[in-house]
Amino acid sequence: MTAISDRNVDRLVRKAVRGDVEAFGHIYDLHVDRVYSFIRSRVRDAHDAEDITETVFLKAFEAIGSYDRRGLPFAAWLFRIARNATIDFVRRSARTPDVVEDIGEHTGPAPDDVEFQVSSHLDAEQLWSAVTRLTEEQAAVIGCRFYWDMDIRTTARVLDRTEGAIKALQHRALRSLAKLLEETKDDE
Repeated sequence: MTAISDRNVDRLVRKAVRGDVEAFGHIYDLHVDRVYSFIRSRVRDAHDAEDITETVFLKAFEAIGSYDRRGLPFAAWLFRIARNATIDFVRRSARTPDVVEDIGEHTGPAPDDVEFQVSSHLDAEQLWSAVTRLTEEQAAVIGCRFYWDMDIRTTARVLDRTEGAIKALQHRALRSLAKLLEETKDDE
């Protein structure tokens, strides 16, 4: 993903809201890898992940005219669409998210949380494999906080929870993730 300031993303979004297809194309280019990687971490098949990613951007394109920032960054709106599309896919396919075989390299920002640093020595596949075994809510919090680099307040708003609930859910998710990673280490 190309680094671009929030201000420039907001400018592109305003243009896209007014119907500028080229601006939406730039938005797509900036976010497609992150959206695909998030979805790929929740579904086993790469083709399914590609289809869901396409659905996410189609829904975003169709809804961009009614986009309202409401104090949240555009990425939070896009994440919500991606999360809902993934949940819909999993429900329709009547299966739970599976362990991922190959999701590629994590391209998001490095987390600063000390608890999360333990994962730095693991390869991306092991980490994302463990994330897929978390509950949907735990995986969403991990995704928002560490992959999409959202603060607690934004994560709470995206997931329709209180900040306290997000902190507790993040704590449980990190404990579960540490346990899953330890189990993976023990199996080697």
